[in-house]
Amino acid sequence: MKTLLDGAGGVGPAEALYALAEQRRELARMESELVARARSAGLSWEAIALCLGVSKQAVHKKFGKR
Repeated sequence: MKTLLDGAGGVGPAEALYALAEQRRELARMESELVARARSAGLSWEAIALCLGVSKQAVHKKFGKR
C-alpha cells in the first residue's frame, strides 16, 4: 500500500481514491478466484480461513454459495 501511495505522486486525492477503489475491486476478484481454486484443490473452509486470517464461518458465508 505504501508503494501505491508513493506512486500516486502528481495525481490529486480524487484520482488516487479512484485508483484505490479499482485496486480493491481487483483484489476482491483475485481473492474469489483463489478461494475457488483452493476449494477445487480440496482445501477445507477451515484451511482457507486460516490462510485469509478470518473465521471459518466468515469465509464460508462470503464464498460458500458460489
